[in-house]
Amino acid sequence: MSRPAAAPSAAPSAAARASQLAAFLVPGVALTLPSGYSFGAAVLALASLVFVRQWWGRSWDRRALAWALMLAVMAVMWTMSFDDWHVRSRSDQFVKYALAITGLGFLQTFAPRVRPLGWGMLAGALGAGLVAVYQTGWTDAHRANGFTNAIQFSGIALVLALACCFGVLLLWRSLAAWQRALGLVCSLFGLLAVILSDTRGSWIVLPFVLLIGAALLWRCGLRKPVGLGLLAAVLGIGGLVLLKGDEMAQRYHTAVHEVQSYEVQDRHAAETSVGQRLAHWHLAWHMGLDRPLTGWGLQGYIAEKARRVEAGEASASVLPYDHAHNELLDMFAKRGLVGVALLLAFYAVPLLIFWPTRKRMAQCPGMPMDRQILYLRMLGILVPMCYIGFGLTQVFFAHNSGHLFYVYLLVLLLGALIGRERALLALQQKP
Repeated sequence: MSRPAAAPSAAPSAAARASQLAAFLVPGVALTLPSGYSFGAAVLALASLVFVRQWWGRSWDRRALAWALMLAVMAVMWTMSFDDWHVRSRSDQFVKYALAITGLGFLQTFAPRVRPLGWGMLAGALGAGLVAVYQTGWTDAHRANGFTNAIQFSGIALVLALACCFGVLLLWRSLAAWQRALGLVCSLFGLLAVILSDTRGSWIVLPFVLLIGAALLWRCGLRKPVGLGLLAAVLGIGGLVLLKGDEMAQRYHTAVHEVQSYEVQDRHAAETSVGQRLAHWHLAWHMGLDRPLTGWGLQGYIAEKARRVEAGEASASVLPYDHAHNELLDMFAKRGLVGVALLLAFYAVPLLIFWPTRKRMAQCPGMPMDRQILYLRMLGILVPMCYIGFGLTQVFFAHNSGHLFYVYLLVLLLGALIGRERALLALQQKP
């Protein structure tokens, strides 16, 4: 595996500070400010352009090249409408993805440290919880939605909360008592934001992420952190049941009733929360089957959906939405199997890059396993795993928050991982 050349000792301190600032801001204000997820992305993009002479032309890590290639492909795909190969949508995703690639090049020379990323996760989870408390307690909002919609808010808050949990568990030995307590408090505030958003999609993700995370940490020999994490999860779930048990049971029974009503083709079933999603999925699946290779295109999807509703082939409840409430089915209907394959690769590439195998975690012979590297790798797989789960009931990439948080957080995590590995290698080679 090739490694990027080390940053010159005279590297501008401003570039290094910009790297650390971006690492903090991307998670740190993602949900606390309007378009908060854009601030860190803008800092990283601007720094990559201002200091381009310092990083341009240096060798790239192979993993960074793979992720940059994936970003380039997705930039083109999101920009194309698929209605006509010569017609572009009005999306500005191409520029955002292109700047993420330049940011990745910048970070290989000016890699962010783990500390600002960790503090950003804490600030982001805490801020999300405070915003949720304010919106539900002091405004007319019946559920917290931050400065986006409730589902996006809930999903990103869950990622931040889980990142805090992993940080406390993996970096426990290096943290002071007050830092451990702060990490636990911030993770609880992140979960509180999920609860106050009054959404269900995020909770589908939680058990799978916790189980996969526990299995990976167990394989790495971290039996005590796994035990503590499972104990905390049991206590947290128990507390949640005590506080929201009746409401959760009611929402579960409501969901079951809505599914049953849809199955018997009740006249109003498609107008319920669950029934509407089922109607969207049914329609998107059959539209995709009719044009399986490249789909109907962005405008074609809207037009064909309206035609099928007019013909009585779909419920009118699907008309107000421009997506299918399922990431894969939405892609299948609009961009066909081509889009589905690219979306799956978009999830798979970071999973393959960050997955903490035993060989990867033992890459420095004679040195103990580095907890910071494991932390970065766990966060690197946490993000795509959560997005896969969110995509079951929501099209996360239909929103700017979904794109920027996913792309730029993974770029920062990869930059930090490359930098940390480089630092350990240099330490090992010292006489």
